[in-house]
Amino acid sequence: MRKKQTAHAIARAAVQVVFFLFLPQLFSAAFGAIRSLADHIHGREVITWNPFLTLLCVLLAFTILFGRFFCGYACAFGSLGDWLYAAAAFLRKKAGRPPRKLPDRAIAGLLYVKHLVLFAIVVACLTGLYASAAAMDPWSLFGALRAGQFSLAGKTGAALFLALIFALMCLVERGFCMFLCPMGAAFELLPMLPLTVFGRKKEACLKGCSLCVKTCPASIALGAPHAKTGDCFQCGKCSIRCPKENIRPGLRALKGTELWWTAARAAALFALCAKVMGI
Repeated sequence: MRKKQTAHAIARAAVQVVFFLFLPQLFSAAFGAIRSLADHIHGREVITWNPFLTLLCVLLAFTILFGRFFCGYACAFGSLGDWLYAAAAFLRKKAGRPPRKLPDRAIAGLLYVKHLVLFAIVVACLTGLYASAAAMDPWSLFGALRAGQFSLAGKTGAALFLALIFALMCLVERGFCMFLCPMGAAFELLPMLPLTVFGRKKEACLKGCSLCVKTCPASIALGAPHAKTGDCFQCGKCSIRCPKENIRPGLRALKGTELWWTAARAAALFALCAKVMGI
């Protein structure tokens, strides 16, 4: 099992690095498309089709088909969060400080914050307020930094927000994705097909075992009455760590963690996004 876990972790990290190096702008471009739609509605302008809207539609359709694979493998913000958390966890271990996880009740409440963030951004765009607060946009600043533009002139507020986001990434695994990401809020609202949604048969679980919940970065209790499976990042940690191999996606012929299946989805997403972005 340990070899499978290592192989799966290496494969996922490899996919993340490829997308981070060659398509780091996907998050900002898709988020920009949502802002653009709201801005056009505010200005009562005719919405003209452009590559950003095409990219947004591609990511939405891909998420409906395959769950939040983009979030778990292709989003530069999500990948950066994984790496920052891993580095912070390593330092905490060296310092002899045990990892701490937020209480389940706190997580359940904080999961709705990203929807408030998305709602506030859309309202700000619809009312024209977002344009006047563009200097506070941490996502645009991240895109500029990734492009090698390191000037922070007039972007102090955005830099502060970005620093707070990085701090959250270090403290809570996938903290930004779970609690603050507006794109995550949009994805969670989608009706995802059950092909790749992980689930389990509770009667087949080991008595008292909760390894899947402890392993899951989103703390999803699979099979629970109110489990928010829309928050699943498709990382597959629950499936590969299950001692009974009891966690599988809706397509029962798959375990959901096969390397070829990961590679196929990654290749398809990369090809589609690269074509849209003209790379």
